[in-house]
Amino acid sequence: MLTNKKIKAYTTEPYDYHSEEIKERLFSFSPQSHRKIVVPYVNFKSLMSLINNKLKGFEPGSSDYINFGDQYFIRISEMSDTDYTFSITNKTKRLMPQEKNLKIKKGDLCYQTASNVGNVCFYEGEEAYFNSHILKLDINEDIKYYVFAILKSEYNKEQVDIGGSIKGLDNFSEKFLEDTMIPFPEQSEVQELVSLITQNIIDKEQHIREKNKKINSLIHEELETHSNIHINYPNSYEIIQSNFRFDTGLYSNEYKSIKLAIETYEHGYFQLLDRYNAKRGQNLQISNIGLSIYSSEPKPNFYRLVTNVEFTEERTISTFRYLGNKKDLTLIPKNSILLSADGSVGRCIYVNDLGKTITNIHPWVITSKNKKEEQYKSIFTAMFLGYLRTVGFYEKIQDKSNGGGIKLPHLQNWISIPNFPEELQKEIAKEYFNEVEENEDLSLENYLEKEKQKNSKLGIWQLNMEVFELKENLEKIISDIVYAEEIEISDYL
Repeated sequence: MLTNKKIKAYTTEPYDYHSEEIKERLFSFSPQSHRKIVVPYVNFKSLMSLINNKLKGFEPGSSDYINFGDQYFIRISEMSDTDYTFSITNKTKRLMPQEKNLKIKKGDLCYQTASNVGNVCFYEGEEAYFNSHILKLDINEDIKYYVFAILKSEYNKEQVDIGGSIKGLDNFSEKFLEDTMIPFPEQSEVQELVSLITQNIIDKEQHIREKNKKINSLIHEELETHSNIHINYPNSYEIIQSNFRFDTGLYSNEYKSIKLAIETYEHGYFQLLDRYNAKRGQNLQISNIGLSIYSSEPKPNFYRLVTNVEFTEERTISTFRYLGNKKDLTLIPKNSILLSADGSVGRCIYVNDLGKTITNIHPWVITSKNKKEEQYKSIFTAMFLGYLRTVGFYEKIQDKSNGGGIKLPHLQNWISIPNFPEELQKEIAKEYFNEVEENEDLSLENYLEKEKQKNSKLGIWQLNMEVFELKENLEKIISDIVYAEEIEISDYL
């Protein structure tokens, strides 16, 4: 695994500049406004010259939302800076059918023109309308994945940042496309390597999404088939059992249906804290641990940091941060369940072993009381806790005051885990955590085929970690392309 690669900076701030340059930059005297991209490599083309066609979405009228049609409508909020792909989610809006034939389909390259300008993602859902802050770009298939990788890289983010510091990121113009320069290596094999790694990452993200759907489907089908749900209005005994809470959420059909599905499950259930310990992560405030230095890049002797902010709906980690502190901080224990207690309550991951990694007070750190418990049982518990978020369970039980979120009484009183058969627990756990031997004898000719075969077998956790490594590799390759450094293909296969 290639780690801690040194990536050269792509921008420079001049020591002096002329009046015409000041004028060009809207009369700004700030050195930051006069930064320039350093591109010593001469073989580059403008993004505009590589685009065959572009299509902008539209903004529907409010009546289209009110009528709740059956057509999906994609917005930029569904595009992530850290993901290569995006798709339909449970938050995707629906529209009435439109006269406009402005739709995106699976495989379309989408360019963001507001908020995070310049961000790109491949769309992987079913055909859908899209809003006016998305440009669908048509680029030739033979260079599409290569161009995408450049646009997703730090090199391009710095280009957009410079343009945005002058023009304002919310004031997109065609000049963003004209000014974006795409470097091309002399070796066609390097361009192919970048394209293949990009497609590998996309395939891994697709498998992560599919495996999450399968996990949720297996849990849902088991509860639906082997539980007896009969919902009644709340009575005084139920209110007493709920510690006299009168929140309507606790007595809603949505909450009761999942609660009764667990409690009437034919193989029984257990209270979460009967078998697991739960505590918050370490308080990282200055008042508790003193001054810390934060970094988005790994540094010697820094801790790796992951919090609920980095947990995703796909049971993955979106990115890592790094923290330097002179104290010995509490590491995330091996074989832990991390459950988001605040913010996006209920996002959940299982951590096998992340080494020198810490978290903060916002996730619950849940560990088995039985030190000899088989790994798949903790993984299944984590998967079920994540499933509860998909059915809106935490929204019904969480505090509406005192900062909100999931507190210890919630874990004690309202969270139960069904005793699924061991074979089913193992099947569910395997979709999340399954190690496979690395491919050998890879070449540009067989790389993608072999990797796709492996991806289908890997668990979500392994896919997630491999995506981090591949993205790091791409950054190193793109840096070498820009600076005309020699690239050894075999280092990345």
